[in-house]
Amino acid sequence: MNKYLVFFFLIIGFSSKGQVSVTLDSAIANALRTHPQIQFSQQELEQQKALKRGSFNLENPSVGTEAPYGKKFEIAVQQNIQNPVIYIQQSKLGKQNVLLSEQNQQITKWQLIRDVRTVYLNLQYAEIRVKQLSYQDSIFHNLSVAAERRFNAGDAGLLEKVSAETKSKEIENFLKQAKADLQNAQLQLQLITSLKDANIHSKDEIGKTTTTIPIEIRLDSTAINQSPLLKYFEQNTLVNKQNLRLQKSKVLPGLSIGYLNQVGTDQPTNFRMRYGITLPLWFWTYSSQIKAAKYQYQMSQSQYAIAQKTYSSEYTQALNDFSKYSGSLNYYEQTGLKQAETIISTAQRSYEAGEISYITYMQSLNQAFEIKLNYLETIRNYNQSIIELNYLKGQ
Repeated sequence: MNKYLVFFFLIIGFSSKGQVSVTLDSAIANALRTHPQIQFSQQELEQQKALKRGSFNLENPSVGTEAPYGKKFEIAVQQNIQNPVIYIQQSKLGKQNVLLSEQNQQITKWQLIRDVRTVYLNLQYAEIRVKQLSYQDSIFHNLSVAAERRFNAGDAGLLEKVSAETKSKEIENFLKQAKADLQNAQLQLQLITSLKDANIHSKDEIGKTTTTIPIEIRLDSTAINQSPLLKYFEQNTLVNKQNLRLQKSKVLPGLSIGYLNQVGTDQPTNFRMRYGITLPLWFWTYSSQIKAAKYQYQMSQSQYAIAQKTYSSEYTQALNDFSKYSGSLNYYEQTGLKQAETIISTAQRSYEAGEISYITYMQSLNQAFEIKLNYLETIRNYNQSIIELNYLKGQ
């Protein structure tokens, strides 16, 4: 952990009674095991597998009775069979639908992982912000008490007393808001992971995420090929392309086989077989289905093109955010935090020596604490940009 974060933990912590400490990995594992979205995507996949097994769907046979000579009823059976090419195309379409469901399951998984990482990061940020504001609240409360004593003793003016009291109340209000944000973050993590305990705390303290992403990286074919979202839309075009082939194959003639008893009892053979073909004469029906399938295929291609542009925009934005927050984080680590520490120590010595007024001392502390809070927010934004990049890259 960065040495400058040590400053934030030199305060009174929360009571550990009833707390549940959760790691990021355990939160992700629990969400993947229990979240309804994962269960739904698995059920959808099983549904498509079941439909694929029914690709060879024969029509129900026609069974009846006949009395060729009006004396005795005999059984007659008729079975129509579609052209074998249709069954082959239906099987291929079923396979493509299974692959589409698998891609959808992958998207659901990565979206859930992204969401858990984000919620966990928000919890880490909320926890450390409460600690930081608790530390500030303690400092400004003591300053307010001291200013009131000095005012009562006649050593300080009304402005110093009111300013100290106002700042103390302001920080106290910020702390209440931060605690409410912490409770909300705990609730969000509980909901997404299905944990029973509401008093959840992160086991790992917030810090700069280690990554090998170079700042100068740009969108390339590797990132596109690894994206679960783009794979889904690409597979969707293959599904609609196969459906178009299926609709075209339905204009092929089918087969008809039947058993018909149409002879008398005095004949040596008392049954006859009938063979024929089915002809797709109602061409307008097939034509409209083919045309609709063609438009659906074209629409899926357009959806894929839109998804590529949207992905490119989101990826570029995530890269820009990563670059922006990486540079900002470097400033705080190399300059900002050191300056904040210098401001605090220098202002304290100067105030105790009587070299600066209370107002100047308070303004200096405000400036230093604002730097530290901005640093924490920058860490969160930096880590969030990495979460988004990993999601877009399918990592």
